[in-house]
Amino acid sequence: MTASIVTKNPDITDEMVKKAQSLVGVWLRRDVHVPSYTESIAPVDIRRWAQYSMGDDNPLYSDPEYAAHSFWGGQIAPPTLLYTIDSTIVAPGFRGIQWIYGGTRWQNYTPIRVGDKITARARVIGMHEKFGKHANRFFVQIGQTVYENQRGEVVSIAESDVLRIPRSNSGKNSGLRGFEDRNKPPTYTDEQLEAIKHAYLTEERRATEPRYWDDVQVGDELGPLVKGPLTLVDVMAFYSGRRNTYPPLKLAVLERERHPGNVYQSPTTRIPMHPAAGHMDNEIAREIGMPRAYDQGWQRANWGCHLITNWSGDMSFVESLSHKLLAPNLVGDTTWMKGSVVGKRTIGNRHLVDIEFQGINQDDRINVVGTATVRLPSKDVNDLFLLSDRSK
Repeated sequence: MTASIVTKNPDITDEMVKKAQSLVGVWLRRDVHVPSYTESIAPVDIRRWAQYSMGDDNPLYSDPEYAAHSFWGGQIAPPTLLYTIDSTIVAPGFRGIQWIYGGTRWQNYTPIRVGDKITARARVIGMHEKFGKHANRFFVQIGQTVYENQRGEVVSIAESDVLRIPRSNSGKNSGLRGFEDRNKPPTYTDEQLEAIKHAYLTEERRATEPRYWDDVQVGDELGPLVKGPLTLVDVMAFYSGRRNTYPPLKLAVLERERHPGNVYQSPTTRIPMHPAAGHMDNEIAREIGMPRAYDQGWQRANWGCHLITNWSGDMSFVESLSHKLLAPNLVGDTTWMKGSVVGKRTIGNRHLVDIEFQGINQDDRINVVGTATVRLPSKDVNDLFLLSDRSK
């Protein structure tokens, strides 16, 4: 099949809706993620994801010697590494319609270690029609991705929200809207830049000191953790930390041949490219109604995870992590991640702490909210050792 260049952005049709509805519950082919889920996790995979895609320099993820002497006895991965095995973007049936990632709800069961081979399968489990202030008629597809390791253990289950919104037809009344006041990137004073630098240089990480469940109180605060100002280098670093990303050059042409609906042609240069180039190119970003280039939404899941693990320390396990994107995070923006403990409980021998977090940008806009449940050691019963020993 020859790829057709998208010169006119389509609207959502009843035929598209019917096609998408027919795929609810069907396990889908995920060949776009090969060979990510056919190769074992290597130390470099964990290090690159933690450092480049998350901006997290925790040696538990990047220093094998440090990790060998840790509670876990070896290098483990942040749970969000699974985004690079399978993106959680489960959005079939709307050919040519822009997808926008809205957030994911993760449930994690066992840590990811060097040498693990993670396989993934995915399906749509729900679909809803929406009308909103930032878009005309659009749909939200709810996807489920199940990750298993080489022992047949379920590592994690993710449920994601993907918005299917027609592109803006070069400024016509479709696509996202309502962000016109953000066409220009922010400027910063010397004092603001100094405050951001100071926050980076004084970032606190619990590391090897256990945070015991017994000592945690409702109302305890997490952070702040600064992320930004977001630059194109940060966006490119995020992509470079992934095991799979969008193909270049000849591989891009072959990808367009396989998926002809997933092509964008610049009206200025006529160059065909993947729509995801909007994360780096203002012109393409504006085709879907974004004011300018913007982040990959997973980055803010990473930032929530970073905030939590900095607070909880090496002797912890993030059992669940959910986040919802509320506003675009644009190039030039700075996000301050903050959180608080909202509950603590025990289930059997598991000692759990519930957390709420959010990201607030330089204009005091909340761009992400989320929740997490973290398993901590107890002074009375060290229940985590079972989880640690199980996967060595």
